Amino acid sequence: MTKQEYALQFIENYNEEWAEIGKDFERFLFDDIEASLIKARKLGELVVREIYLKEEMDFPEFANQAEKNMLLKNEGVIDDVIFNALDRIRRMGNSAAHANKKIPFSDALKVHKNLFVICRWFMESYVISPDKEIPEYQDPQFENLDEKVKKLLVEYLPDYINSKEESKEEAPTYVEDIELPTLHNSHLLYQLSKLKESSQEAVEGHQSLSDFKKYLHIKRPIEDMLESHLNESLESTGSNLIFLCGSVGDGKSHLLGYLSSTKPELMKHFTIHNDATESFDPKKNSLDTLAEVLEPFSDDLIESSKEKLILAINLGVLHNFIESRYAEEKYLKLKSYIEEARLFDSGDISSPVEHDTFKLVNFSDYHSFELTEEGPVSSYMTNLFDRITSPNRENPFYLAYEMDKEKYGLNPLLINFQMFSSRSMQQQIIQLIIKTIMKDKILISSRELLNFIHDILVPISLKDMKTGDFVDMLPHLLPNLLFEGGDKSTMLKMLGNQDPIHYRTKELDEKLISLHNSGNYYVYYRDIIFDSSAQEWIGLLEPIENIAFLEKDTKRELSELLIRSSYLYDSHLKDSFKDNVYSDYMKYLFAYNTNKKPSLQNLYFEIEKSIFLWKGSPKKNYLYIDDEGHNIRIAEPLQLKKSAISLDNNEQGVIQRFTTTLFLGFKCEPYETVHKVEMDLPLYEMVVKVLKGYRLNKKDREDSIQFIDFIERLLPYGKQQQEILINDIENQLMFRLDYEDDFQVYSFSRER
Repeated sequence: MTKQEYALQFIENYNEEWAEIGKDFERFLFDDIEASLIKARKLGELVVREIYLKEEMDFPEFANQAEKNMLLKNEGVIDDVIFNALDRIRRMGNSAAHANKKIPFSDALKVHKNLFVICRWFMESYVISPDKEIPEYQDPQFENLDEKVKKLLVEYLPDYINSKEESKEEAPTYVEDIELPTLHNSHLLYQLSKLKESSQEAVEGHQSLSDFKKYLHIKRPIEDMLESHLNESLESTGSNLIFLCGSVGDGKSHLLGYLSSTKPELMKHFTIHNDATESFDPKKNSLDTLAEVLEPFSDDLIESSKEKLILAINLGVLHNFIESRYAEEKYLKLKSYIEEARLFDSGDISSPVEHDTFKLVNFSDYHSFELTEEGPVSSYMTNLFDRITSPNRENPFYLAYEMDKEKYGLNPLLINFQMFSSRSMQQQIIQLIIKTIMKDKILISSRELLNFIHDILVPISLKDMKTGDFVDMLPHLLPNLLFEGGDKSTMLKMLGNQDPIHYRTKELDEKLISLHNSGNYYVYYRDIIFDSSAQEWIGLLEPIENIAFLEKDTKRELSELLIRSSYLYDSHLKDSFKDNVYSDYMKYLFAYNTNKKPSLQNLYFEIEKSIFLWKGSPKKNYLYIDDEGHNIRIAEPLQLKKSAISLDNNEQGVIQRFTTTLFLGFKCEPYETVHKVEMDLPLYEMVVKVLKGYRLNKKDREDSIQFIDFIERLLPYGKQQQEILINDIENQLMFRLDYEDDFQVYSFSRER
């Protein structure tokens, strides 16, 4: 089919006025976006008026345009596709006429296609015969390919000019003496892309760090401990082996690289072996290589060696080495040191003994957060988030944000950075991450944390990043990327389980009902979210018309954004999301790790009561010894006595080294044996549900198998040899069988 002079040329034969407006709209597109969009709005209004005439409907002269469009939809004249196209043209036309903000060229392109879709639908519905064909959509044409137009085409219409420029990095842009490259025409996107796990910046060696990684470096207590051991080793005349243990991606290589870059005079005295990355011989496995590296610290050579070695090693590999034949044959002293440190003991903190040769630094003892009496905090994540958002010239992220904002106005990427810069939002995200770590028992490495920041700030596709229309932005804003990004990473999938839209409280339900009755999202957002850092983006809601005239998916997205934003910012709804069970557990965990046994009293009371509810009890201090589901059940007397367990810890106030689970101890009188049960957050949540009357299902019992095993271990310590109760559940009868020790006979009686 012959190419048209402009996209809407096919309407010339029906209405020359429409065609002229369509031609002006496309002509102004490259020179005056605001004027172009006002033309589009006018043409959209003319088409709507014509639809009323064709349908022989009374034209609502005094209704606003949103009402006119909605009436056509409600009457079944137009479907969601045409309604949404008309609504975007209306919104963008209003923004062009009234709003004092820059409108992205990408939004004008969307309006161009929307206008084509509407006019084609009108012609096919009311004008042309079915056998006539309307030309396919074509990109807007241009008269003079000047530099301004060429730049827009390269950025937004690469297919049209067969250009690959969009995928290339642009030449650096200079701000005074600062050089900042771009990615897809965005300085901020370039900086954030370096946080991705797939980025070259994510690959770290222990020899040195890039300037970018030095900027992101956050000093943590483990750095001071390692540096202290290094200085002690220098003063030693003999050999020294410093174990730097942990998990994959926790920062071992980063820490060594940072010290190598900033303290070369100290590090030059040490050989570094990173077990995760180095191998001398492809024919040797990790244990063979490790045995070769550790040769100077074998039982035969350790006294004469002068070797200074830092061994960065994952705990799993170290455990395998300690259990290997190498350790048994040549490294008994090393093995003894590791075993005495209780490095692999569940529910305990590593406690290496003083040793002339060996030193131990364990990343697994240092979490990404700390415990306090009021609840968990994270100085590491707080400082890391601040490094990315702090408004100063040393921060490449903030400089990139400022440059993009000046160039583009506001788009989803810039709004997300603005949202993430809020202190209240940062702290709420940190609390969300800590809660997820505790609930799902996951380890979040520094590498994963940086990738997470990228994922909650950067929309999935480039076209989503370039819109200035708030309705189009909704799926790509930080609160939604945070809770709906499960396809991006395991971390985001876990965080999605904490999505506040699943909370159901009376206050929350009342607010949502009130929202839909209020008719105005802007006013309602502003009244609920009083956080000053949220007011600029909330202002973007002001042009949105009455709720009644919005498409249902848009209403849902705006309601979900309100709930999630109320959770993340300081708001009048924030207390509605408080999780008292989680808060209680974290306070118990602090008490356990700081030897504050009196603070554990309520926890012991809850667990003791839940033991009888879990297994079943016909009366106080009696526990069923058989399984549920029978009409006749047997119970024994069980007298529990609390035997409090806690950890000694020299730290007070803010606790850096701690366990994330706690152990509780119970005795069965008159025996002195202490039976221990390990309690984590998911098990404690289940205990509280049972205390409130919840009946366990099969999956619950499978998930709580550790607690059930603990109860089973108690049963032999009950008094079933002296007394049992027989409960006839069907007939509601109970009988007692007692053993009379003096006469060595049993007596049988009915309980009343």
